[in-house]
Amino acid sequence: MAKTVIVHRFYAGDKCVLMSEWYEPLSIDQLRERAQQAIEWGYGDPDIVTDTTGRIVRLKEAGEEQQ
Repeated sequence: MAKTVIVHRFYAGDKCVLMSEWYEPLSIDQLRERAQQAIEWGYGDPDIVTDTTGRIVRLKEAGEEQQ
């Protein structure tokens, strides 16, 4: 039996800078860790994450930058 894969898309503004696939929705802490990786890898500074379950997660408040 095949497992369902959840696709997480990390957006910096209106641009998708990272996609991540996993077998279950990632927790807020896991999303923040992946966003930090995107920054370290030079992909951008994600502020919003969506996933294929329909969830939208704001990683930071308006005007805030991740450290």
